[in-house]
Amino acid sequence: MNTNLKNKKIVEVKDLTKFYGKNKGINKISFQINQGEIYGLMGPNGAGKTTTIRSMLNLITPDSGSTKIFGKDNLSQNEKANISYLPGEYEMYSNLNGNQYLSYISNLRNAKQNNIQKLAEQLDLDLSKKINELSKGNKQKIGIIQTFMNNPMIAILDEPTTGLDPLKQHEFQNIIKEHNKLGCSILLSSHILNEIEDLCEKVGVIKNGELIASEKIAELKNKSIKKYEITFDQKPLKSNLSTIKGISNLKIKDNSCTFSIKGNVDDMVKTISKFTVINIRILESDLEEIFLTYY
Repeated sequence: MNTNLKNKKIVEVKDLTKFYGKNKGINKISFQINQGEIYGLMGPNGAGKTTTIRSMLNLITPDSGSTKIFGKDNLSQNEKANISYLPGEYEMYSNLNGNQYLSYISNLRNAKQNNIQKLAEQLDLDLSKKINELSKGNKQKIGIIQTFMNNPMIAILDEPTTGLDPLKQHEFQNIIKEHNKLGCSILLSSHILNEIEDLCEKVGVIKNGELIASEKIAELKNKSIKKYEITFDQKPLKSNLSTIKGISNLKIKDNSCTFSIKGNVDDMVKTISKFTVINIRILESDLEEIFLTYY
């Protein structure tokens, strides 16, 4: 992907707000997705991820705020056809088989070509079966195929791996990566944190309808709790280490200890300097540990 294109905004969400009566759905949500980027929207169920997506796409009317896609407020039919959306829950024509249903959707989009068969093979899905005969996981595969079968410029996916077994979740990730290499910009909403970490370079964290962080995962990790493994010349006393400011998850085994520190590490350095230190390792936090600091 051209670096200049990577810096071009393809989706811009500004101050998106939606209340359901007096209850807050989302409040002043703002973020942007650059062309060719995979942006993760993470938070627990009920945090506001789905309301954000539906408001972006005008499937529900936001109370205030705006969403620009391709730099525009209003899109032509051709531009809309270049956006694919996989909702968390949706209905399909259950009397059709998989191939009939997907061909029907592709024709509605006036698509000149599709990748239905290739995607079905990747996901190991029999398209000759009627949709009402399919399991929840296989229906989800139909949804994934309809999202990517016409090579969209933008794909928006809300909890896309619901019902998929681990093997097919891995294949789904391959499909995401393949289409991203072709230039597809992707918004991936999920509460499965390793899915976000494996696929996304940038992430937004939603809590109680508010976007409390939006930045590159690498930058989130730099700001997060740091984990340390320290080896001393003799077994350390818990009482000597437990008073360190910001310390948590302190574990001691033989002459080594591991712990986490949030914030400034000066007090930790001052404390361990009183003892003979053999080795210090900084252990990288994973996205789940970072996420838990917000909740």
